[in-house]
Amino acid sequence: MSIVVRRPGQVVRPTDSRQKRHAVDVVLGHLGEIGPAVAALRRESSRLAEWGEELARVRLRGGSVFAAGSDGSAHEAQRFTSELAAHDANHGSPGAGSAFKAISVSSSANDGDRASISDQIRGQVRRGDIVVLLAAKGITDDLREAAAAAKAAGARVWALTGKESKDLAQAVNEAICIDTDPPHAEEAHLVAVLALCECFDDAMKLRGQG
Repeated sequence: MSIVVRRPGQVVRPTDSRQKRHAVDVVLGHLGEIGPAVAALRRESSRLAEWGEELARVRLRGGSVFAAGSDGSAHEAQRFTSELAAHDANHGSPGAGSAFKAISVSSSANDGDRASISDQIRGQVRRGDIVVLLAAKGITDDLREAAAAAKAAGARVWALTGKESKDLAQAVNEAICIDTDPPHAEEAHLVAVLALCECFDDAMKLRGQG
């Protein structure tokens, strides 16, 4: 039995324990649903660690890291480069933050023409850079062309894909596929890019001590 102490003027509302149990069930249900996606990331932990270390090497030799995504994955691309820039700034690197850029379809302020991701890749990516493509839902022709353009420029291309976009792996150098539905693949991609940023940060610290 629980005792509720009411202060003067305080209204005590009855607690619906069934509602609380339902809310907890919703949370546990969602965690269960993303379990396979998390398991897929665990299996790729070594590759993620290697990618994070390579990001640091590219940064230290003056290279750049670009990220782009289709549909909702564009938000993960933006978050990825923002987090990398923040970690980079902590190490006092020359031009900190400027080496990381998210690319999305943009419109010209003058005539409204849309600049595709692949066109921007052709204009900005150099040999030795890294391009990370994210596609949780599907693959656009623009992403395929962006991968080809980046490889032609001499950049390394990585991809994070989902069940509906795993064929993108054929167009890049390396890929991690979260073989599940788009919403859960997108969640896993966010976890992956944040893990990459932590690996990058750790590698930068180690190189700074050397």
